[in-house]
Amino acid sequence: MKSLVALAALIFPALAVGQKSPPLNVLLDRLQAYASQYQAALPSLSCDELITSQALNKKGKVSWQIKIQSTLREIRNDDPYDPFLEKREYKSVDGHRPKPGFPMPLFVEGGFANLAGFKSWEQRECFDYVLSAGDSAGTVRLEMTLKANPPDSSCAKIPAGFHRVVIADPESGRILHSERSVSPEVAALTREVYFGAVDYAPQKLGNQTFWLPARFYAHDFRGTLRMFATYSNYHRYTGEMKMLPGMSIPGAHPNPQ
Repeated sequence: MKSLVALAALIFPALAVGQKSPPLNVLLDRLQAYASQYQAALPSLSCDELITSQALNKKGKVSWQIKIQSTLREIRNDDPYDPFLEKREYKSVDGHRPKPGFPMPLFVEGGFANLAGFKSWEQRECFDYVLSAGDSAGTVRLEMTLKANPPDSSCAKIPAGFHRVVIADPESGRILHSERSVSPEVAALTREVYFGAVDYAPQKLGNQTFWLPARFYAHDFRGTLRMFATYSNYHRYTGEMKMLPGMSIPGAHPNPQ
């Protein structure tokens, strides 16, 4: 990641009696440090996923719905910008064994990892910021809007109309809620999801606790397709090994008692 330029410090109203939000540049430092530590420490993981995908009619009523139970795996790789590979195993579709190529009104692939903060934080100089008090005591709300004419050429890779909202703990930089959107034109011409949001909750993995996605929500720019997903039963993913006839495990006793 390229070096980040410091932004002018801004002091905002108190979040609670005797507590103020940090200056913007300090908060951005903490968010980036949290994201970096999060990415470095988080192991490969697996969880249960429940997806509801819906199509809406002109009156906003559900006209088509599908419910899916699946196992989601986020597996570490060597890509520094996108360090997790997402794999999904479908268990059931509307209560039945899934058939190949089953249709879904809206499905967002990679939304879990992207909004969870598994990917690198974008360059600071690409955005304008608005910092305010969060909805709950002791939190801050940070809005990031892509500049009309960003100074760094690397900002060109960020989709037009990119807008991110983060609700965070200002002391630790821990992210409690994240959402992002892009322009309708980008969403219509690419596979970018128009709007996606994640709520986080503490999850135990081994002896460590991570704030991981508990709920994901996305919708298209027309407001006619939407998707909900919830996540539970988190655990470390260490891979799977299948024994075939005639195979043996090195060092294993041939006749275990």
